[in-house]
Amino acid sequence: MLTQYDSSMTKPTDNRSSHGSSPSPSRGLVVFGRWALVVAGVVAIALGFVTSSALVRAVVFAGLAFLLANALFQHMPLSRACMAAAAIALLFGAAVSLYRLFTWDMGLASWLPDALGALVGAAISYPVLKRINRVMNS
Repeated sequence: MLTQYDSSMTKPTDNRSSHGSSPSPSRGLVVFGRWALVVAGVVAIALGFVTSSALVRAVVFAGLAFLLANALFQHMPLSRACMAAAAIALLFGAAVSLYRLFTWDMGLASWLPDALGALVGAAISYPVLKRINRVMNS
């Protein structure tokens, strides 16, 4: 169960993924791996998926938002991580759309599948990561 921050407590409750009082040496590797997946997703979008169909772009941006939420969840509460992931993916989609506008004359409407994918990915990531965290902590 996720709980809220208590101002009288010095540490947040289990609204973040809990790894005990002293993080294990492997935690750094896990955090690095999560951010590496985000970077790989951004590179894949930048190099190859900018001209793909709308459905492919929506799925890719949903995946990017999920990976961002997963990585950000190590640093902030899950709800904030999902909102931040959506915002970051939306901004990245807007930048890709501007690139498509000036390079391929695709128009700003090409941002709609990217934005929809980012929002869906962030919305899906909340219950999925919540469940994963619950299983990992049990």
